[in-house]
Amino acid sequence: MKKVQFNDSFQRINYLYQISKLIINKNTALSSYYGNLIINVAKKNVLKIHPDIKRQICKKCRCILIHNVSGKMKLKQKKKSKIIEWACNTCGTKRTFPANNNKDHRVWVEKPEAVVEVIN
Repeated sequence: MKKVQFNDSFQRINYLYQISKLIINKNTALSSYYGNLIINVAKKNVLKIHPDIKRQICKKCRCILIHNVSGKMKLKQKKKSKIIEWACNTCGTKRTFPANNNKDHRVWVEKPEAVVEVIN
């Protein structure tokens, strides 16, 4: 069995993400603090945060974005493409992501050709 490098850092990022998601209803400042810790742990160990987690963190205040709790999600039509727009309730920052059904907008890490070896 292979040992995964930086496994403890990935576990810490996962734990901080779960805490931040649970605490967002009670204290947004504490959630932002945990989001900031997630980014700092990843930067210090030169790790890439999973795109699903990264898309849920506000770029400005680093709060976890949850629909109708800490942010608002809107589907918009721009020219011929659909866009998902997240707006943070805490700081007002807006982020957009592509959302067309007929095009593959997945990040390269999420595509099947990116997987080289599965470690169990």
